[in-house]
Amino acid sequence: MGEFWKRLIFGFLFVVIVIGSIILGRYAASLMLMLVVMMASSEIANIFPHEQDKPLKDIVGCCSVMLYIFFFVLSRNFDSIESGIYVAPIFFFIPLLIALFSKKHDYVSVVGASWLSMIFVALPCGIMTLFYNEELMGTDKGWVLLIFAYILIWVNDIFAYLTGSAIGRHKLCPRISPKKTIEGSIGGAVFTMLFAYFINRFILNIFFFDSYINNIEVLLLALGVVIFGTLGDLTESMMKRHAGVKDSGNIIPGHGGILDRFDATFMAMPFVFIYILLI
Repeated sequence: MGEFWKRLIFGFLFVVIVIGSIILGRYAASLMLMLVVMMASSEIANIFPHEQDKPLKDIVGCCSVMLYIFFFVLSRNFDSIESGIYVAPIFFFIPLLIALFSKKHDYVSVVGASWLSMIFVALPCGIMTLFYNEELMGTDKGWVLLIFAYILIWVNDIFAYLTGSAIGRHKLCPRISPKKTIEGSIGGAVFTMLFAYFINRFILNIFFFDSYINNIEVLLLALGVVIFGTLGDLTESMMKRHAGVKDSGNIIPGHGGILDRFDATFMAMPFVFIYILLI
């Protein structure tokens, strides 16, 4: 099987699994996201230099999963969300305490690996479970917004690549990601905003919502998804370049690891969530 067809087939299957889990409901989506947290946190532990041992992976994974589960519990109870915001920072002290009281000097690195995993992976995945809270989102169709945002991320990724391949000349951030171009990013943004406009006007506002998001708001939403998604992509590229690896893993044939596929999602989804609450 050629590399192109491998990427196409497994990329399509990956999208089907993610969107299918979201459509099936809160518990299916939450289970899928927990698996993402577990695998992505393991990849982050592997990326950290000189820290390939199993205890590090276990600690990073446990801290990340605990924070994620905490947010899942919050998503079930609207009244506890406000108080939960003040409790969540406590989880960040767990790896710090382990580092302070461990006799193994290598465990100091567990703080960096754990905090990175908790902030970059567990927190965004936890926030995604909040889309299912009807009182918080103001609708029982928060899952539609979750899928909409996820598709926007993929549209930007695809058209940024196509535009950059066709007319890309100026590097966006050559030190971190030499293949990304300014022209590609602009092309991705334009196509993503146009796609968001038409989907919102002719599908979301007709079949799912009654003017939940107006046309100007959805254009700004799409632009934010592009900006934060690109930042997520560059952040993960920076981690890989620092570690000297091409991919974060090899669990998805032709695409690399979980971090490679969710990097933009991890940055974009918190923005989408906050933006929806503010408009």
